[in-house]
Amino acid sequence: MPIARWAFNIRQPLLLENVEPLVTSLTEDDKPNIVPVSNLLNFLPKVECDRLLQFRQEDDMKRALIGRLMIHAFFVAHHGCRWDGLVFARSDTNKPVLTSPEHLKNVSFNVSHHGDWVVFVGDTSLESTARLGVDVMDFQEQVQGESFETFSACFLDQFTSREMQFMKDADKDPKALSSTRNQLRRFYRMWCLKESTVKALGVGIDFNLKSFEFLIQDVNETVKPVLSTRIEVHEPTSEFPEEGWCFEEALLDDRHCYAIAAQAEMEGAGTMMDGSLIRQFGWNELLEDAVPYPSSFS
Repeated sequence: MPIARWAFNIRQPLLLENVEPLVTSLTEDDKPNIVPVSNLLNFLPKVECDRLLQFRQEDDMKRALIGRLMIHAFFVAHHGCRWDGLVFARSDTNKPVLTSPEHLKNVSFNVSHHGDWVVFVGDTSLESTARLGVDVMDFQEQVQGESFETFSACFLDQFTSREMQFMKDADKDPKALSSTRNQLRRFYRMWCLKESTVKALGVGIDFNLKSFEFLIQDVNETVKPVLSTRIEVHEPTSEFPEEGWCFEEALLDDRHCYAIAAQAEMEGAGTMMDGSLIRQFGWNELLEDAVPYPSSFS
């Protein structure tokens, strides 16, 4: 399978044993075996560190940092790069793009983070022309006690009538504990599909999300990846064809779902995903090939 699919739970503590002898900074005083994640900024170039240090919330910085480390780890593991030889820039839509090594600049990759998880997807083949996008969401309600009708009213211009009906149809069973909760879970599931597609296309946030819609065949949530979801593109173009799409969606845990969108030539579309569980990383795996950037804080 030419696609790497990785997930990382940010709640894993970074232990001293995970980074020795790579970093030498002190551990936290009250947690002598736990290293602050900010120590890992050494493994990124200064321009990336400066961006990460602008985050005010620790979890926001941690999610973004892990995402950057996953990108580096991917290019080292699957494309034989030097960790400290990778150079990135930003696209017009603020998406990280590889500029060096030049022969890898067209390799498609994408990262998403929300709640407790960071999810990465990357093309392991140099011959592939796949376009990839991924999105992960935490199922928590945005406003405690708010009804689904009130919440969804803010997004009526983002979903088609069939997609809205799919959300509303959750838990018609009168014995269901919370129809609002399950309607919201369907909302986030659909949102992941929309966002992963937009990210695969590489377009901005003003893209018309009602110009395409999803037909979900398997309505039950599961940790086993669902591959049966289909897309209908209302006005296909060369940049947004209806053919060649495949999707993977699944639960990471009871609170988080993710979706991956992949688009390629028809003959290669069916082989990009095989239904295997997404690979979940620990710190040792993530940092296996990491080396500090000498000039990160010079």
